[in-house]
Amino acid sequence: MYIRRNRVKEKLQNGELVLGMETWIRDPRLVELAGQAGFDFAHIEFEHVARNWESVENMVRAAELAGLTPLFRTEQCIDGSPPLNQIIKALKLGVKILLVPQVDTAEQARKVVAATKFPPAGQRGISTTDRSATALFPTPEVALDVRRYADESNQETMVWLLIESPEGVANIDSILAVEGVDVVGFGHQDYSLSAGETNDGSSRVHEARETVYQAVKKAGKTMLWVTPDPEEVGRQAARGVNLFLTGTDLNLMDTEMRKLATKARGCQEVNDDREITQRDDNDTEHVEIRPEPHVGAPVAVEGIPAGGEGCRGRCSGDP
Repeated sequence: MYIRRNRVKEKLQNGELVLGMETWIRDPRLVELAGQAGFDFAHIEFEHVARNWESVENMVRAAELAGLTPLFRTEQCIDGSPPLNQIIKALKLGVKILLVPQVDTAEQARKVVAATKFPPAGQRGISTTDRSATALFPTPEVALDVRRYADESNQETMVWLLIESPEGVANIDSILAVEGVDVVGFGHQDYSLSAGETNDGSSRVHEARETVYQAVKKAGKTMLWVTPDPEEVGRQAARGVNLFLTGTDLNLMDTEMRKLATKARGCQEVNDDREITQRDDNDTEHVEIRPEPHVGAPVAVEGIPAGGEGCRGRCSGDP
């Protein structure tokens, strides 16, 4: 086989649950950690993060080594034109999934497919010396069959599109009808902005996403559901959704750091409250330490549940 296998595509075809995490931080170590944590694909963010191509290549390489399928999110479509050169460069670095934002029409979708696929399915130019293959073919052991090489590549690369405007929702059926489109997702924040909504969780936004989902389901294709909530994953999986993008590394780090800081400061406040400073008749300070609460009498601290995990007994009263 000339081309690396797309394991995400295999899992989706088998009906398995597929999870991805957006990587915004420019460090391949984050991709390695995502693989060790059990995710299936590495979402390499380019639309909202300034990267150079060497950085992208290192993220792709880290994904491959960590057992993840590398996905590249391009910059958005502008004035009807997808970022075609970005698509071509990302594929040369070994990307297996292209995620293109703000696709509004079937014509835009056709342009994305044309840049992603070799002839006759598209217009991508071939080079057997880039990273998209498993080796530099031909090798002393393996002859080069250009047709087979192109067919394998077309089979293993995927086109994912984001619908993020009322126009895209209105055109969803024709977009899904484009041959070569594998997955469609919904961008709630950009949709709310383009639709004039102030709340990206409004009923109108939810209705638009549901319209996209029902169209995807009817077309027999796959819906990419974006949520950081594991319970939402469970609810949507019960409806037949099996592809999820579960937030960003930045948001995850921000949430966990805030939790840690809040708990740590809360524990310190409990300890401070146990110190009582008194002065005797000779104006000498005496510090009395209140006894720790008995087990079974947890102390509640604002923002921390009584007996909350992470305080090592200081907040809970445990020894």
